[in-house]
Amino acid sequence: MRAQLLDGVELGRVSPVADLIEAEATRPEATLLRWPGSSWTVREFASAARRCAAELRGCGIQTGDRVAVLSGNSAWRLAWQFGIWWIGAVEVSVNSELKGDLLDFVLADCDPALLVAEREFTGCLHTALTVPRRLLDDAPPPEIDAATARELDAVQTELAPSTLATILYTSGTTGSSKGVMLPRGYFSNQGAVIARVLDLDERDTGYFVLPFFHVDFHVVLPAVIQSGSSVAFDRRFSARRFWPHVREFGCTWAFAIGAVLSIVRKLGAEPAAGTTLRRVLGAPIPDEAYTFFEDRLGIDILSMFGQTEADGPTFETTGRRRRGSAGTPCSHFDVEIHDDRGHPVAAGTVGEIVYRPHSPDLMMLGYWRRDDATVAAWRNLWFHSGDLGRMDDDGFLYFVGRMTDSMRRRGENISAYELEMSLRKAPGVQECASIGVVDEVGGEDEIKVFVVPVDENGFDVDAFFDYCERQLPRYAVPRYVEITSAETFVRSVGTGVIQKRWLSRATSGAGVHDRENLREAHR
Repeated sequence: MRAQLLDGVELGRVSPVADLIEAEATRPEATLLRWPGSSWTVREFASAARRCAAELRGCGIQTGDRVAVLSGNSAWRLAWQFGIWWIGAVEVSVNSELKGDLLDFVLADCDPALLVAEREFTGCLHTALTVPRRLLDDAPPPEIDAATARELDAVQTELAPSTLATILYTSGTTGSSKGVMLPRGYFSNQGAVIARVLDLDERDTGYFVLPFFHVDFHVVLPAVIQSGSSVAFDRRFSARRFWPHVREFGCTWAFAIGAVLSIVRKLGAEPAAGTTLRRVLGAPIPDEAYTFFEDRLGIDILSMFGQTEADGPTFETTGRRRRGSAGTPCSHFDVEIHDDRGHPVAAGTVGEIVYRPHSPDLMMLGYWRRDDATVAAWRNLWFHSGDLGRMDDDGFLYFVGRMTDSMRRRGENISAYELEMSLRKAPGVQECASIGVVDEVGGEDEIKVFVVPVDENGFDVDAFFDYCERQLPRYAVPRYVEITSAETFVRSVGTGVIQKRWLSRATSGAGVHDRENLREAHR
């Protein structure tokens, strides 16, 4: 289905660097980035990014080289990201919570020429990793002269919007995580859409609390640059700091996921008294968030459907929205619901969400070193999202769930395949399977793992959870473990794949252990 939502958005943009250079020429002293205790103007951010670009060139980084970034949220992390883009190198945005095999796989797969990292995260790196490192904690890059700045600007003007800019790894579903290849124009074009959805101008300040390594801030920052507005951020999300920061920075909008909104809701309305916040953009949105933010506080919630591969085929706007939906298709995307034979279904019928763009540089270029996965995703000339949804008679999309064997926890997509590969290495584990069960916070997933132990009588549940906390990102640590037998698993004939629909979603009962209860008992 094609709609006229956001018709007239200026697409065909070149890159976030081009957006920044234009903003520097027209409003250099406008505040762009704000964070607790400091801020940067457009000019200061552009200067920092050029300094990073110059240092990268001095290290021998060339156009097309991959530079991995492993860092928490910071202004300098953004400067390095833009510096990489400035010289036409490829940013590989690494999830800073990855550990062990998952981190090793990403770094081996992208094969970077340089790793830019904060010291805080280098302890997770495999000792055999030989990639040169540049620590963000060390002194910032030196100042550069005007001639060098002009040379750098000349380099970026020679790069086409379709040039590969970033590789972002997204959850694998039937195999390892895939690197999503995103072109330079993608971020600017999607940024233009975000700016229109939020109706941004120079009077606005946003509040962003999610990790920068995701695609979200990669498109939000260009939206802010293009609109002449500013954005505040925190090192990491804190419910306690949410309303004080909104008040301190005078934020008019925020970008958040449903889990964040649910946690903030639990603080009650009193901390939000006198707030300047007027709208929130994010997904998925739980029902209680609408009740609290819209009905009680008068703050509009705008939802959307998007993926790393295409950050926003559908959106809500203040003028066109329907509670509980993910909005309607934008004018630059076709969006349909298909059955398992690739045929469109009737309104109200659940099927796979598929989409395709009408303009270039609105979607990924493909999956890094995975032509097979790229072709499979684009079968029948539609991009297959792997997500289930339905559309009503008015074209509003409703997200239903995931078709594939993955889970979502605190805004992170988790590959069951990768999780289980890691858990099989835990002491005493013979076989395992993982599923998502209902989460009381944010409408996402808690993780339940079924373990077939080597020794049923000698399996140490506490040691298993200790292993998980050491080896896995926080969001991937299971909440529940159920001790079971191999006979419990129903497997597909021929493939031997465990049919997880037969596994119990129970979170209590015989053989089920709750990590939070165990940890509480030990305090």
